[in-house]
Amino acid sequence: MDNPTPALGRARSADRRFWLTWVAASTAAILLGFALLYAGILLAKIIVPSTNEDSLMSVLTFPVLATVQGALQWLVLRTRIPRTGWWVLATGAGTLAAVALAVGLVQAVSRAAGRDRFWESWPDLLALFGLIGLFLALAQLPVLWRRVRGLAIWPLVGIVAWLAVGLVMGKSIDRTTDVLALGAVPAAFTGLGLIWLTRSPRARTVPSA
Repeated sequence: MDNPTPALGRARSADRRFWLTWVAASTAAILLGFALLYAGILLAKIIVPSTNEDSLMSVLTFPVLATVQGALQWLVLRTRIPRTGWWVLATGAGTLAAVALAVGLVQAVSRAAGRDRFWESWPDLLALFGLIGLFLALAQLPVLWRRVRGLAIWPLVGIVAWLAVGLVMGKSIDRTTDVLALGAVPAAFTGLGLIWLTRSPRARTVPSA
């Protein structure tokens, strides 16, 4: 009788390697994104000295971070699931849409309840992060569609992942640990979710664009 233990050991090793690479790539993307942001702002200040760096940072932060993260995550994801090149756009544009929708909804509910500053209320803040995770996961679903089974779990993974980062970061990104958490914490959960999904017979582990 064949011994399944070596094959099981290899599968677990591949899962562990994928998870570590996924978390590392997601964290590196945030660091690289901020480096690109500051470099771009410095260049803008050199070209146009009157540039308002705070305004520029507020406009560019999410587009740059989300796009860089989508690109680096795709480099890892393509080793596990074929034909997922749209992941970059889904994550970049999906993050922007998720943040806009989540802020709009939480702000509307908060104002209806008589609270003008929703970011000062922990329930509102956690609702914001949870909605971002939900909407982002929904934006990414079409990329995973027909590639894996059990996709109903992906929105739940997104909600838990972003609730976790909300609990770690709190109300602002003002520490180095917050920057690292923004990359590592959601990735820790989404990486596990992808491992679970790609154990489906529908998933294939061959590199592809």
